Amino acid sequence: MKTINEVNPTEAYLEGMLWAAYGVKVISCDAVEWQIDAVKECAKELKEKEIEHSALSPTEKENQNRLWKQWIDETTKGFKDELKRVGRIV
Repeated sequence: MKTINEVNPTEAYLEGMLWAAYGVKVISCDAVEWQIDAVKECAKELKEKEIEHSALSPTEKENQNRLWKQWIDETTKGFKDELKRVGRIV
């Protein structure tokens, strides 16, 4: 399992924006905000299960859950904001 030591919210936000910009170029379709939220929740749940079943200590598991949640939240915000900026979210 990949662990992270810290989350740079700005970097995660920009990463989300880049993913959205790339997706708009490659897929060229609109997105519905509830679908993005559903994928975000699935990603969170998957990462929580991965951490839960890892060999990390309970303290490190708690820390990894916090960091990954922050990363997913910031990345999704950047993703949505970029899609809104280019008029691709409905």
